[in-house]
Amino acid sequence: MKQLILLSYMLLTIIGCEDNPTDAKKSENHSPTILSLLVFPDIVGSQDSVIVICNAFDPDGDTLVYDWISDAKLRIKGVNPPTDMSLYNTFENSRIFYPTQRAIDTVWVQCFARDRKGKSDAKLVLFIVRKDSL
Repeated sequence: MKQLILLSYMLLTIIGCEDNPTDAKKSENHSPTILSLLVFPDIVGSQDSVIVICNAFDPDGDTLVYDWISDAKLRIKGVNPPTDMSLYNTFENSRIFYPTQRAIDTVWVQCFARDRKGKSDAKLVLFIVRKDSL
């Protein structure tokens, strides 16, 4: 009888030792969230520059990296042609962009905020490039 009680106790202990559901939630990775993607100024001349700021956070507290992509009418400061329309894995949440010669139009910049664990969020911002400075 003692062996049966001991065996029952051991089985209950083993069954009761499942992963703690709270620990499982801690290890779950959540997507970062971009609260805003702001451009300043939102109307520029063809010889001006703009700054785009990505306001993002990660609910898990992970360090974020930012990917910046623009249309063929903008150049990203610090990136050389022909890849000057995209920049990946930066720790800075802002970038400076310059219009190219063919930029007299509505142009766009897209930012991805990534946690480097497979989760991301993205936003797109539009602004206007005029022929002359304002």
